[in-house]
Amino acid sequence: MGTVGIVNRFSRLLLSLGIVGTYGDLWYTKARIYIVVIWLYKSVHFHPLEDTNMATWQASPNHTIQAIHKIAIVDDEKNDAEIARADVKYAGFEPVAINRSFKRVEDLAAFIKSEAQGALCAHRLARYGFTNLYGAKLVAALYDLKIPAVLITQYTDIDKDVSIRKWRDKIPVVLSRDEANAYSIRRGIESCVSELYGHLSETRRPYRVLLRIANIGNESNEKVVDVVIPGWNPYRAVRFPASLVPSQLHRTLAPGVRLFAHVNIGAKKSDDLYFRDFELADEPDDDDGLA
Repeated sequence: MGTVGIVNRFSRLLLSLGIVGTYGDLWYTKARIYIVVIWLYKSVHFHPLEDTNMATWQASPNHTIQAIHKIAIVDDEKNDAEIARADVKYAGFEPVAINRSFKRVEDLAAFIKSEAQGALCAHRLARYGFTNLYGAKLVAALYDLKIPAVLITQYTDIDKDVSIRKWRDKIPVVLSRDEANAYSIRRGIESCVSELYGHLSETRRPYRVLLRIANIGNESNEKVVDVVIPGWNPYRAVRFPASLVPSQLHRTLAPGVRLFAHVNIGAKKSDDLYFRDFELADEPDDDDGLA
């Protein structure tokens, strides 16, 4: 039963018992009940440290996650950064604001490593002229430094195929803005730590699979490739930037061409797929019954 149904039934009960005498009183009572219900809802859903799972995490003997005390906040939108700081603090970490500008992603990654043990990075940083880079690239650089980092963005549907997919093999966790809270951020950091220490989940494990190019196009002034992955879903095409493919294979890219690549076909959503280690597949033989 929804909140409105609960309030209506409880209000009628009060009216039938004579606790409220008129419908004017009833509307006033309803308003007060709504306030109580909303307060209770927030107490349950917005206090993750009181949740059993969160308490279990903090009591866990996982020394690796317990060694993470400071999380760098890389977000040049002030309001979003403040929300992120609150979520990170509530997740049990100390937030560290990164307010300096850096010309190179490597310099920023090194600075974060010197100041924190993990990071929460927005994706579109260049829009505000803060660091002139994509958060996805930064997360990948931190991955190489063994620093767990979660990517957060409100542009997932727009950026997933190119500017995020370009580094997706080194981005264990992507959260949309509406998914980000203390609970999901802590779980995200835990997932990153697990992967950095070699424990890949099935959704992140790569397999060498066959791809069939369906189309070659352009998105955001960048060449893109649309492929079908029979081993994942033979009825859907997935897009990635052509820059992922070795330059020596670019002249062969055309609709109908088949490639081998390592892909995490255990992913449930196309957003989470990554591609790497491309090879040109042999043309099918007309006489082998597979063409």
